[in-house]
Amino acid sequence: MIQYQRHQEIVAKLESNQAMSIRRLARELFTSESTIRRDLSELEQQGLVKRVYGGVVLAKHASSLVPVFQRAQDNIAAKQIIAARAASLVRNGMSLFLDTSTTTACIVPHLKNFKHLTVITNSHIIAEKLGEFSSDCVHILCTGGMYLPIDKAFGGSFAVHMLEMVSVDLMFFSSTGINALGEISDLSEPQTEVRRTMMRRATQRVFLCDQSKFGKQSIYRLCDRSGYDYIISDGELPEELRDAELS
Repeated sequence: MIQYQRHQEIVAKLESNQAMSIRRLARELFTSESTIRRDLSELEQQGLVKRVYGGVVLAKHASSLVPVFQRAQDNIAAKQIIAARAASLVRNGMSLFLDTSTTTACIVPHLKNFKHLTVITNSHIIAEKLGEFSSDCVHILCTGGMYLPIDKAFGGSFAVHMLEMVSVDLMFFSSTGINALGEISDLSEPQTEVRRTMMRRATQRVFLCDQSKFGKQSIYRLCDRSGYDYIISDGELPEELRDAELS
């Protein structure tokens, strides 16, 4: 395969997979890792890709499609405030859905002292953390499905099918942005589909949103204002969204 063809293949694979490791690209393109590194250097100079720890993403998605453990360190104080407020809605015996967002993951430590919770998640990280709790505390259901390595999570049709068979009391979720009309959007198509499915299966839907996400819009529209019940943030909500404020 000549260099130009490899470059086209790399970009096409990143469109489908969000992020990929150098090792995987080399294996799938039947070439060496050193060749892939040279290709990525050229593609990065052209502004098409961005290398991140452990792999590469498309440049147009680089602001949000970064490894989950890196995103976990962003706005950590705000996420802790939001998580504590979210956990105040939980009661013993409830069923919850926790999505793959790093803000939602901050809720997990607050659940340790509850009893008889059922938690459904498509996050490998959250499932592992909950697995450290006692069986009296939480019963864990993980969706399975297509593995999304950049999020350490699951998506796709298998995950959606699983969620169509369950219902929960509370859904906690986040996304990359919410615009002035109250429309929530994201950069990940499979994550958006999982969240959209769960919205139909939850009694109450709670959007977790730090101040940096207000006024932002991404490519995949998740829902309008009718798709969620409350917004929890680390500060005041914009005036046009205050009807969703948790009292």
